Amino acid sequence: MKNSLFLILFISTFCFGQKKQIDSIINKEHELGHFNGSILVIKNGKVITDLNKGFANFQFKVPIDNNTKFPIASTTKLFTAISILQLQEKGEIQFKDKVTKYIDSLLKNCGNITISDLLLHKSGLYNEPIKAYLSKYKIDDFIKDFVKRKQPLDTIDFNYNNVDYVLLSKIIENITEEKFSNAINNMIIKPLELNNTGFINESEVIPNLAYGYHNYTFGSGKPEDKLYNDRRFISNYFGAGQIYSTTQDLHKLLNALRNNKLISKKNNIRYLVTKQNENYIDWLQGFPTYGFFLDDKTYSFPVLRRGGNIDGFNSEIITDKEFNRILIILCNTDTADLEQISNKIFSLIE
Repeated sequence: MKNSLFLILFISTFCFGQKKQIDSIINKEHELGHFNGSILVIKNGKVITDLNKGFANFQFKVPIDNNTKFPIASTTKLFTAISILQLQEKGEIQFKDKVTKYIDSLLKNCGNITISDLLLHKSGLYNEPIKAYLSKYKIDDFIKDFVKRKQPLDTIDFNYNNVDYVLLSKIIENITEEKFSNAINNMIIKPLELNNTGFINESEVIPNLAYGYHNYTFGSGKPEDKLYNDRRFISNYFGAGQIYSTTQDLHKLLNALRNNKLISKKNNIRYLVTKQNENYIDWLQGFPTYGFFLDDKTYSFPVLRRGGNIDGFNSEIITDKEFNRILIILCNTDTADLEQISNKIFSLIE
């Protein structure tokens, strides 16, 4: 009994020490003008820290809290990849299928692009221009105007772009015969009761949604530096970046993956947490999987990474392959160097 009590006290003291260190890092970054957002750190089911700093709206000084919803930028791609894995499990799609099997309006030179190519950014398609987000587009018009072939498929190792996942969004629509947002709601959001997760629509008033601010300083600025309001049509990103969420809801998503509630254990191991080619992407710190980037270089064990950046909205997830040690950071400014902050914090729970 005494030994059990001692162990409990030791673990509690150790976790408190980790929390103190993590909170100190975030508080210092916030004071330097380098962090504005929410952070959640979990280890073996225990919350190490759950911290909010700064404003969801600077104009009206609205503080960030646990109900603040952040556009999560390219972390949206994780939802899209999971839904493709679900469709594959149901036999409604195969990774080797040609994209033109599901979208017949593409240019002829896109005919040999596969579902796997889109998931792994090996399609050889041009990155979309900034004009793709300066006015509202329907998904079919986006594809018509911005899906263009860049290089022959056999010359492409990796070319990160949003167009790949916009195409996956349309494929999901065509298979499910539902609007992309409705399909993801039915496949992921509603089953998991992610009540603070949804899709940006500029014509809607979304309660507790954070405003976005940018100045492209990424950890090099000062508190007094001027911030600019984000102006992009985030809804145009579709499955590449349209979703908003909270740290708590993203934790629910990762827990569902841990417990095989969304995809089977077999698919989890084979596709989600295992690298799908041998190309380590330095700036993403990992090998592409179907949903994450597998980093086996930074820590003493492999981790999965998923992040995103759209002007002020920045997100970062790091988790071990078992989803036991989890770091989630959401920001509504780009004043933080999230790569540096997240690596420093995750090393404390390694």
